[in-house]
Amino acid sequence: MSESKLHIISIQERYLATITKQLKEVFRDLIQLSPTTIKDLQNNTIEPGDVVILSSDILMGFALQFIPEGCQYIIAKREINYANMKEVIELPPGRKILVVNDTLINTNETVNSLRETFSEHQYFAYDPSQPIPEFIDYIITPDETHLLPGGLGKVIDIGMRLLDIEVFLEVAKLLDLSIDSITLNKRYMKSLISLSKSYSSTQLNDQKKIVKDVRDTAGYHFSDMIARSSKMQIALEQAKIYAQLDQPIHLYGEAGTGKKMLAQAIHNASKQHSGPFVVINCAFRTHDLLEKDLFGVENGTDITIGVIEMAQGGTLYIESVNELPVFLQKRLLQVIHSNKLERKNGKNLIDVNVRIITSSLYSLEEMQGEGYFEQEKHVILTPYSIYMPSLLERIEDIDDLIVDIKTRLHRKDLSFTEEVMQRLKTYKWKGNIKELYNTVSYLSFLDQSLIETHMLPLYLKEEKESYHSEQDVQEINMGKIIEKIEEHGFLEESISILKVFQEGKQERESFGRTKLKARLIEKDIDLTEQQLRMRLEVLQELKLLNVRQGRAGTTISRLGERFLANYEKQVI
Repeated sequence: MSESKLHIISIQERYLATITKQLKEVFRDLIQLSPTTIKDLQNNTIEPGDVVILSSDILMGFALQFIPEGCQYIIAKREINYANMKEVIELPPGRKILVVNDTLINTNETVNSLRETFSEHQYFAYDPSQPIPEFIDYIITPDETHLLPGGLGKVIDIGMRLLDIEVFLEVAKLLDLSIDSITLNKRYMKSLISLSKSYSSTQLNDQKKIVKDVRDTAGYHFSDMIARSSKMQIALEQAKIYAQLDQPIHLYGEAGTGKKMLAQAIHNASKQHSGPFVVINCAFRTHDLLEKDLFGVENGTDITIGVIEMAQGGTLYIESVNELPVFLQKRLLQVIHSNKLERKNGKNLIDVNVRIITSSLYSLEEMQGEGYFEQEKHVILTPYSIYMPSLLERIEDIDDLIVDIKTRLHRKDLSFTEEVMQRLKTYKWKGNIKELYNTVSYLSFLDQSLIETHMLPLYLKEEKESYHSEQDVQEINMGKIIEKIEEHGFLEESISILKVFQEGKQERESFGRTKLKARLIEKDIDLTEQQLRMRLEVLQELKLLNVRQGRAGTTISRLGERFLANYEKQVI
């Protein structure tokens, strides 16, 4: 096995997680993988002798300053996943196909790949600034359905583009790996299948999180936090006070609001600042694995240290704490209360001195109401909670946030037209600061000093609510909604979920997941917490549900009611 690491650097976490999984499928234990987003890249991340994969050539100018002299790097070539091409193969020849991707560069790359292999069709690259060609038969998109223009032909989602086999051959050569080309080719084909749309969606949940939870550095301080808005000022004032109290803290708010950044700032302002800062994400882990990762395990003389011990003298940041099962909640509370830890299968108590910061999308009170915590456990865990406002709640911070991002990317020369700034300030930013960072990062890599509207990613040029036109849901959107749900393979379960919410609305009652799960069990539908979450996410994305946090609960939307009524008419 090579002692050098293979670093994968990307802008988007989701794509990074996907290609990391693909590399693991092919190389398995032959290499040490280190996936990193641009925003997490630091001067000491890459060491001499390591090999680097850049997910796009637009990263090169920025990333090279972090790559030591003599390190080999590869500009990743992306290719369509041929395991997803059954629908395209079955098309009659001579079809006119509109290709939609997130940028014109990526769209043209996808068009070229399709032309090389499926040359019997005509392909047109979607450019929102240009008229759409007439008589489009189909739309093809690589996992970018939210960008699709409305009112056109049937949509074929060919899934996210993956790494081309040339990348794997080059990595094997640079790291001198003991794998022959035949084996590499076979494993590569397997990776396409395992990452295909037809593969069970439950097997792909680990794409959502990069398997690199534990870090021992906290790079952010309170001075790095932007807080012109009143809500963000309140959050920082609370954090500065709580940092000095040496008590557990809970951070809650939407994904991408900067909870991890604030946790690092709290650590650096606390008495534990000279100790390690260790991170664990509780999502997408089995209960057994969570127990081992948190508390460690003993098998005779073989001892595995858990993250609580790793954080000795410092701070442990626990993300998605709502995913902790009750028996682990109790053990965590015992550690907080007694400063003593018992490993799994261990016989002795171990003294620990660790500051614990937890986070989730919900407040502790809301989690108790939803059944995540036992009665009053949240009070024992910590009375010190901080709400992180969404970007929409702190629009006045956007100018300063953009300046800060440009500084971090060493692109102070970058400027935006008034039209672009207006678009940045009116866009909904569902991914909050993380999405803003990714967007400005992408724009900074275009090697242009002035950003104009035609340079924006498609989702910023034309923000559409793809599946929620209430005036024509029956004629236009029924097929699209059903098709979107069926992509995940659980239409009947989704219909049952909508019916439960409709019954609740008639009873003037909203539901959290616990009550919803109980109602579904009454209908002989028993879903795991993870399965239920996946189905609710899709229904929320399609605007069929009004999802609200905490006691407010979730209800069916007007669109959801109309969709359900039309669906039942079709069935009859």
